[in-house]
Amino acid sequence: MSGFSMLPDLHFTGGKSAWADARRLPREALAQALVETRNRTLAWLATFGQTRRGWDVPRQYDADPPLWTLGHIAWHAEWWCLREARTIERGEARLLVAGRASLLDGADEWFDPERIGPDERWEVTLPDVSVVKRYAADVLDGVLSRLALLPDDGDATLYPMRRALFHEDAQGEGIAALLQALGVAPAGAAGGTPAATVPALRAGTLQFPGGRFTQGWSEADGFALPDELPPQPTYVPAFEMDAVPVSNAQYLEFVEDGGYDHPAWWSASGCQWLMSQERSAPRYWSRHPQSRAWMVERFGTLRTLNPDEPVRHVSLFEAQAWCAWAGRRLPAEAEWERAAAQSRGMAWGMVREWTATPYEPYAGFVAQPADAGMTSLFGICQAVRGCSFASPGRQRHPRARTALLPETDLSFVGFRSCAL
Repeated sequence: MSGFSMLPDLHFTGGKSAWADARRLPREALAQALVETRNRTLAWLATFGQTRRGWDVPRQYDADPPLWTLGHIAWHAEWWCLREARTIERGEARLLVAGRASLLDGADEWFDPERIGPDERWEVTLPDVSVVKRYAADVLDGVLSRLALLPDDGDATLYPMRRALFHEDAQGEGIAALLQALGVAPAGAAGGTPAATVPALRAGTLQFPGGRFTQGWSEADGFALPDELPPQPTYVPAFEMDAVPVSNAQYLEFVEDGGYDHPAWWSASGCQWLMSQERSAPRYWSRHPQSRAWMVERFGTLRTLNPDEPVRHVSLFEAQAWCAWAGRRLPAEAEWERAAAQSRGMAWGMVREWTATPYEPYAGFVAQPADAGMTSLFGICQAVRGCSFASPGRQRHPRARTALLPETDLSFVGFRSCAL
């Protein structure tokens, strides 16, 4: 057995080695990454303090409560890595059941997203903060111990731990978006802090000839999420795409041209959303009462709008309306992936990005019982690509997919455009 001699502790801050490929992490690197993402999660959550009072935050219609999120992160890792889940046949149904009880009595009822819906998560009475934190720590200790004793570094062997890692990464970004919605700053040094500088971006467009490429995960090894499979031979006609996401300055032109007042730029669904929001600018934008300069709220602090930053916290409807006004269009999901995989001139990773493609399974996709959370989003969400400043670097992969409801503007999501 090829193990490693010492497990990192919960205060681990960095590894001895750099592993460039996050989807092929061996066990030692994976252990370090699991601790790193937990430290990142706890740094985002530090704002809420040590007592229940700090964690009882105003309800947000498009987010999960922070204590539930921490418990769910632990539950998900425990389910995949420690509870020996297996598929059973019950009539015509295939069900996933646990072979072991949870380390926390009641965890399935509290933290399984298939048992407790988004509204109930804000209403349920959860255990004390210290109990949930202890549960999360115990699960991580158990995962690290299990990881150290695995017989090999094969992809199938490490798949549960890799999936738990990527899930916690995504949940951590959700906590960051919740802090933004609540108007509070992170208390600790969370990775991808809101003070991170935006690199100078080279605007312009990129030209891509028509041709075939393989969409989705086509490697013989490594980690891929189910919605990235199976790989698809895809033909993409020639297209022109922005080299960088649409900036605040570009979006401001639309706002100041009365873009939110002209139904002609909005789809029927967009008009309905707009009327329900009574909005005349993106979420978190406002006018300074004296100077009338445009301001933006960033984690509770009002700042002058940075014209060079990618616009973010915009819904699909807002992205579509800007494109209609500008005589452009959103990229198809296949166009975005081809550009990100093949062009060094495409700058991405500052914000997640809307595409023009509904979130659907690839041809030949076969759902497993463990994929229920993913498959429930097919057909009702829109495909989103890329990663944001609040994402760990390992989330940056041209094949990775995200799904968001069209009305979502909580996430750190923006867009780029293509020529018609």
